[in-house]
Parts: sequence; C-alpha cells; structure tokens
Amino acid sequence: MCDSPNLHCNEQHWFMEEQTREQSDQESSPFLQYQFMKQEKLTEGGGEEEDDDELELQGLLSREERAHSEQLFHSYRDCIQEDLALDGARRQAIEWMHRVCRSYAFSSITEILSVDYYDRLLANIWVAEMKPWRVQLVAVACLSLAAKVNEIHVPTLSALQVERPSYMFEPKTVQRMELLVLSTLEWRMNPVTPFSFLNHIIGRLRFRTSSQMDRFLTLFELSLLSLVSELRFLHHRPSVIAAAVTCRSLEKMRYEGSQIGCYRDALRDNLKWSEAGGMFEECYEFVGELQDKSAYVNCR
Repeated sequence: MCDSPNLHCNEQHWFMEEQTREQSDQESSPFLQYQFMKQEKLTEGGGEEEDDDELELQGLLSREERAHSEQLFHSYRDCIQEDLALDGARRQAIEWMHRVCRSYAFSSITEILSVDYYDRLLANIWVAEMKPWRVQLVAVACLSLAAKVNEIHVPTLSALQVERPSYMFEPKTVQRMELLVLSTLEWRMNPVTPFSFLNHIIGRLRFRTSSQMDRFLTLFELSLLSLVSELRFLHHRPSVIAAAVTCRSLEKMRYEGSQIGCYRDALRDNLKWSEAGGMFEECYEFVGELQDKSAYVNCR
C-alpha cells in the first residue's frame, strides 16, 4: 500500500450515465449490432444507412490518424523499445489485466480499452519515473475505468485486485489514480480500437450461418488479445490491425479460400491501406506469427 494525500471520491460509477451504459451494451455484442444494422437496411431501403456507415468510417479513420500522428505517442513507443524494463512492466501489467478480465468474464472490448488507457497515460507522463508499484496502480485504475465504461456489473476496487497482483491499494488511492487518468486523457474514454472497425468489416463479409459468424468473432477477439502485450502492436494503426486479424481469421476458418483475396482488396480500399504503405503486410505477418503460437487462439 502506498501513502497518498487524502482525496475523497465515492467508489460508485460516478462518471457513468445511462446513455453511456446503453452504448456499451451495444458495443459489447457486435453480432447483435450487425443483425440490427442489417434489419434497418432491409426495412428502410439502405441508401441513407450506407452513407451514414461511410461517414462513420471516415470519422474513425480521421480520429485514428490524429491519435497515431501525435509526437508523444511516437516518443512513448520509442522509449519502450529502448528500455527493456518498461517493456517488461507493460507486459506484466497487461497480463494481469487479462487474468482479471477472464476471472470476471469481462468482454474483450474492456480488456482492449484498459490497455489503450494504460498506453495513452504513459505516453503523456514521465515514464522514466514509473516504479513497479506505480505500474500496478496504473493497471488497476485503467482496468477499473474500462470496466465502468463497458461493463454492466463492476466489482468494487478492493474486489478488482485479484489474480496475484504485485501490490494492493486502498480504494481512495486507486480513485486518485483514476482521476489522473481521466484528466490526462481529457475524458476521451472511447478511443478508436480495432473493435471500432469490426461492424464495418462484418458488413463487407458474407457469412452463411450464425455459427460461422460466431466462429469468426471468436477468432477475431482471441487473435487480437494475443497481440496487445507485444511492442509491435503499438506500431500499427487499429484499422490495419483489424484488417490483418480479419484476413488471418478467415484463413484459419478456411472460409471461401478463393474469395479471401477479394475481401482483402475490398478492405484495402475501404480502410485506406494504400496510405499506410507496407504496414499492412508487416502487420499481417505479425498477426500470423502470434496466431500460430498463441495460447489464446488455441484454447478453444
């Protein structure tokens, strides 16, 4: 436990509103959301919905561009690459968050959000001063915030600290770190992640059965979770990661093998891979390498 100034902040979901909760419920079930979108297009004609879909996609790509062109992000990535201790601390923090997410059956979106908060926070603070107990405290705060954003039932801050954490913290200490995370990230708690592109990708695929869809979503989620602790994950944009994971997952499903090239070309046109240069091919190889040896993908 670490000493800290007294900062009173109730442990309720003090920054959550009902609208955010409803949005989180939708995002946590991409299959149901896709079915709803498809039904809307059938009943209302589809023209306006397709335009809205394109506008939303362009908005995501624009937000992604701004986030990944920030100098602070590049400095953070370079700093971790040169410092094995920081890389190891990040891996340890992400592995702990993964164990807790599995323990509480949190969604994969919650886990990806917590990693995003962790990386964005460290990109904005002096990482050289990150001691082991601070790393653990940041991990607890980021996971707590991600759960509050995306989950319906969230354990107390004390109950959240399970699965062999390196340190234990009082709730008021975690709350103080939560406030630091929120203020540092300027309350931008819905960043662009690979999951942000999932509905746009699914809309361009043609699954014959719901079991095919479920299999694809399972592979997509497990493959993505196998990547996040790797430093190379930070070198690729969410849209490129989503596209590479999609292609690799379809290959693993042996889904219409002759058509995968067509889907890949369609995704390239929609997600602007050409503007990313050779990054897709590099990411594609990266995903395949980890997908083959990942315990996440092979566990089902």
